[in-house]
Amino acid sequence: MLKPPGQDGADVVVGEGQPLGFRWVTGTAGGILLVRKSDVRRLPGRLAGVTVDLEGRRGYVLTLQTREQHIRRERATSNICTNQGLMALANAIHMALLGAQGMRDVATQSMEKTHYLARRAAQVPGVSLTNGDAPYFREFVLRLPGPASSFLRAAEKRRILAGVPLVRFDRSRSQELLVAVTEKRTREEMDRYVETLAEWARRPAEKPVEEAACRS
Repeated sequence: MLKPPGQDGADVVVGEGQPLGFRWVTGTAGGILLVRKSDVRRLPGRLAGVTVDLEGRRGYVLTLQTREQHIRRERATSNICTNQGLMALANAIHMALLGAQGMRDVATQSMEKTHYLARRAAQVPGVSLTNGDAPYFREFVLRLPGPASSFLRAAEKRRILAGVPLVRFDRSRSQELLVAVTEKRTREEMDRYVETLAEWARRPAEKPVEEAACRS
């Protein structure tokens, strides 16, 4: 469905492997790191990432650290430990069961269903897509006529997980919602999502909690 990044000249590619067979609901994730075959032996044994704490202070953490690191230190080259082996095994089983055609089918369904829901949602008065003419695959952002947190609560009452409010990452985006669609969603579920969105959009929007907190 997508052009391999290596064909575009990429030397290093990163991604998220959580959709490839992880059935746990405890936040389990698996980072994917790929390099050209000629550079495999040059991969680092540990990777340090930068983040911020609750008070906004910069901090550094080991985002890749394995058991071997404590034994061989700077000479370590492999990344082997029990948890990583379990994640890799789950990925391998998932992709082996799907096969090449199955992976394509999943990608095709995800893309077509994503565009279906995005098109239907954008027809609701007051709702629009923020990506314009930019291509999108399995996720899109909706701009709502009111705070996204209000719609999330309305959708939750109908047992719908409507998306991720972008105000979590940017206070100025309180009316924007990140929506993801996979091959598991049915047309009936997506139509119910749109019906819930349309019903909510007709009501007077509540004031965002973030705005009220700032004024107080």
